[in-house]
Amino acid sequence: MMDERLMKDLCFIDIETTGSVFGYHEIVEIAAIRTAPDASVVHGIWHARVMPRHPERITARAQELNGFSKDLWASARVSDQSLWKEFSLFAADCVPVCHNPSFDRAFITLAAVAEGVDDLRVGFHWIGTESLAWPFYQRGMFPILSLAHLCDFFNIEREPMPHTAKGGAQACRSVYIALMAHTLTSEPTEINQSIITS
Repeated sequence: MMDERLMKDLCFIDIETTGSVFGYHEIVEIAAIRTAPDASVVHGIWHARVMPRHPERITARAQELNGFSKDLWASARVSDQSLWKEFSLFAADCVPVCHNPSFDRAFITLAAVAEGVDDLRVGFHWIGTESLAWPFYQRGMFPILSLAHLCDFFNIEREPMPHTAKGGAQACRSVYIALMAHTLTSEPTEINQSIITS
């Protein structure tokens, strides 16, 4: 019988923001791809462009990465309770997967809580593709733990510029599948118990 922990859907999440400072910069785009527990089948895609309340705070680097402008975002949604309830309904009971989830999780949680949505209904443990890649990074298989470098290593097409949340979530899913295949087919190594207990 399959372990119940392995039967939860995954939700690949990516955001674009006006910068990297939690509580100051804002989300301008968010995407989520809900899949089967092994990521092989896509059950649905949810996406929203979000108009920030303080667009003037966007950094030059963030604007270069995501191409934000008030004109292009003219029909974007606002970050309100209905948006975050919609997100939580889509992602409910999933295990979230991101590249560097400490970034995405903080921005998403702060934005949702600000609108009165304090339970996103997703798993407590968020999987990070950069953490899954750490052993390979330690072996020198790629120079930087970026999503782009992981794409290069696995011959996956990089996200085009400017980045989009949907493109980031799709790249994250592709890298996750490649990392899991690589990890699960690797020979297990003997662990020296004396090292663990010392």
